Amino acid sequence: MLPKKHRLSLRKELRRVQKEGKIYHFPFFGLLVNKELEIEKQRIESRFAFIVSKKIHKKAVKRNRIKRLLRESVQLLLPKTKPGFEILFLVKKTIVDQDFKTVSQSVAESFKKIRAL
Repeated sequence: MLPKKHRLSLRKELRRVQKEGKIYHFPFFGLLVNKELEIEKQRIESRFAFIVSKKIHKKAVKRNRIKRLLRESVQLLLPKTKPGFEILFLVKKTIVDQDFKTVSQSVAESFKKIRAL
C-alpha cells in the first residue's frame, strides 16, 4: 500500500492531472504526468493514481491484482523518485497476464523516460 502522502485520491485532483498533464504511452499503460509542482516554493512529494477500467477485464479480482502490481512497483521506486510529480496510470489490456517482474521493469523504464527518477 502506498503511503497516503503519495496518493492522488480526490476526484478534482485526478481531473486536474487529466486536464493539465501530458500523456506518455508505454506497452502496458499510459502515464498522464503533471510535472514539477510547487506549493509555496516548497516541493511536494510525488503522488500517484491508478485507473483500471472494466474494459481491461470484467472481473474485479483481475483489476485489483493489476493495481496491486503497479502500486508495489511504484513503492519500490519511491526512494529514487524525484518530488513534484503527479502521475496517473491508465492501464492497457496488454498488462492482464503479466508477472510482477515484467510490470516492475516497465514502470522503472517509464519513470526514467519521463525523468521522474
